[in-house]
Amino acid sequence: MWGINVLWIVGLAIQAEKAPDTRQATGVKVGEVSQTSAILWVRLTARTSRNARGILRKGRPAKRLPSNISADALEGACPGAPGRVRLRLGPMEELEDTINTGWVPVTAKTDFTHQFRLSELKPGTVYQFTVDTADTFGEARHDALRGRFETAPPRDAYADVTFTVITGQAYKDVDHPEGFHIYEAMAKLRPKFIVPTGDTVYYDSEDPLACTPAVARYHWHRMYSLPRHVAFHLRVPGYWMKDDHDTIINDCWPGMKQTKMLPMTFPQGQRIFREQVPMGEKTYRTYCWGQALQIWLVEGRDFRSPNTMKAGPDKTIWGEAQKQWLKRTILDSDADWKVLISPTPLVGPDRDNKADNHANAAFAHEGGEIRQWLHKYVPNSLFAVCGDRHWQYHSIDPETGVHEFCCGPASDEHAGGVPRGKKHRYAFLRVKGGFLSVAVHRSGVRSVITFRHHDVRGNVVYEQTRAMAAPSTSRPATSAQTRQIKRRALRR
Repeated sequence: MWGINVLWIVGLAIQAEKAPDTRQATGVKVGEVSQTSAILWVRLTARTSRNARGILRKGRPAKRLPSNISADALEGACPGAPGRVRLRLGPMEELEDTINTGWVPVTAKTDFTHQFRLSELKPGTVYQFTVDTADTFGEARHDALRGRFETAPPRDAYADVTFTVITGQAYKDVDHPEGFHIYEAMAKLRPKFIVPTGDTVYYDSEDPLACTPAVARYHWHRMYSLPRHVAFHLRVPGYWMKDDHDTIINDCWPGMKQTKMLPMTFPQGQRIFREQVPMGEKTYRTYCWGQALQIWLVEGRDFRSPNTMKAGPDKTIWGEAQKQWLKRTILDSDADWKVLISPTPLVGPDRDNKADNHANAAFAHEGGEIRQWLHKYVPNSLFAVCGDRHWQYHSIDPETGVHEFCCGPASDEHAGGVPRGKKHRYAFLRVKGGFLSVAVHRSGVRSVITFRHHDVRGNVVYEQTRAMAAPSTSRPATSAQTRQIKRRALRR
């Protein structure tokens, strides 16, 4: 086992060393991996690496960039370049039986990015890929970037799965010159995938203020050109989620009146998010990783009511269509373990002065509705996981018993602000940075899920395990009584 881990980490180091020879300073992001599909995000850059000697704009307060300074002149900038990109992909190291996409042009319209949407892949298969780049007219003349990812196992197959969850990547709080410590720590676990739950960048509270699309894109470029981040994502796919700071502004909602970020708007923030990460048709979705695990990723910004709206049954964060989708797909799931991942807390508790999530009084009606529904229909197999909060915790709702695990911020420097006087809900509380890992495996005839909070170096600081008798590998036919129960559940 140690030999495999060492080889895997050495592979990451090789990729990190090779990256400066390419024209892909912002790396490659693989996302939305299913049994048979994936999306590969690529971007052509003008230089081989980030601008390490540019003008340093970092920290707080966030100020507007003067009109005579381009974002490309800043430290960490990765200006794009027009040209062409090509993806070659295959299940073997030698890239035999390769899928070759052919050359695709990239332009400033999409920030010189392209998302290759792959289908007809094989389940449970490791794919090696190579991304080639070239200028607009010439042959390929840049060094290629190479990586790997693994597709999800068949739905009816039992497979061990480990994944990680992160939030709160403030650039001012990066704890190593080459990127966050957590990326090296997570790599040692060899996760099948990662879920960044939002606040991946901070448009409104980190200098420079992202009040134009160019500066908003710069925030993504400087974060994902850090060597540790590039190396990690060449080996680990992700399911990206957005929250407030990487949409536009703190605690935001559609139609919110604000002047701080103008001329940048909420719809522009929505578009840039989808441009900068691999993303399918919808930002709420569900994925199965074999018979043991199914995850749900919910959208918390696009459909919400104003935070300032009077509390009541009509006030929502998720919107009626998303809630119906969530209930229907949860009821349809036969996975042993179900993990509902939200950018913001469902259980909390949170600080009394907040009004932005389901743990707050502002959204108490919908929060209570969802927790009660989960308790009634999936009381022992579903767990909530969230980001957003700047502390790590495992909490248990006192009324329904719903469990929630918060991953905590990406660094110790970004930790703080924990609510006081509410420790009765916490089974675990730690005001430090790190990440959460979730692992499922079969132990004899039992199916086991384990949640682990890690510090920034990867040390386990808390662990919670649940086990159940593993069900039959064949799914029983849905009875008329079961269908009736499901219909009633969807109406609640």
